Amino acid sequence: MKIGIVGSGDIGSTLGLLWAKAGHQIYFSFSHDEAKLEHLAAEAGNDSKAATPYDAVRCSEVVLFSPPWRAQDEAIKQVGRFEGQIVIDTTNPYIDDQMNVQQFGEKDSSSEQIARKLDGAKVIKAFNTLRDETLRARTGQGLVIFCAGNYPVVKKNEVAQLIRDAGFVPFDVGPLHEGKKQEPGTDRYLKELTLDEARRLAGEPADETDGGRAITGEISTEGQKQPAR
Repeated sequence: MKIGIVGSGDIGSTLGLLWAKAGHQIYFSFSHDEAKLEHLAAEAGNDSKAATPYDAVRCSEVVLFSPPWRAQDEAIKQVGRFEGQIVIDTTNPYIDDQMNVQQFGEKDSSSEQIARKLDGAKVIKAFNTLRDETLRARTGQGLVIFCAGNYPVVKKNEVAQLIRDAGFVPFDVGPLHEGKKQEPGTDRYLKELTLDEARRLAGEPADETDGGRAITGEISTEGQKQPAR
């Protein structure tokens, strides 16, 4: 699969390298350091490339949207219009260096705000609850990645597969608005949870036999090695 990374910082670069290890071609973009993008592409292999955000989106089937919250508008400006691509939104609404968080009304959330700005994209919230060092160190160890979105087939297929390819377990929490429950300050944020622990947190029996909200399938073993730094 061809995957565009818009925001090649800690999370974006880590996931790009994990997915490259699973055989995907990665387009790294949106960094102040062009040399870093070239280095990431060379490290990833699989004919991966450094690209502009515009080209990263146009060349890809799935886009990881991972800029800093305060840089989202600049990233969106450089991307242009989406044409039906799946977008995995990893952003968290930190508004300053003191880690203050933007607040949203009861009927809104950070990813719903992002989705309104990404015209033509199928936005899924995922990969925003774990630190990059956790993603690197604990790939292949059965930790859950929560995913929220209004496209059930996309979550079950492409997004769930990419979560497995990174070495984690996909857990569908429902529509995009439910992603509000995995924003900073919630009981899902920065928690390293197994499937049983995630089920209990979501109010499901830990021994759910019909799959519950877990998206069934095998965890890829390709992502178990830590990407070289």
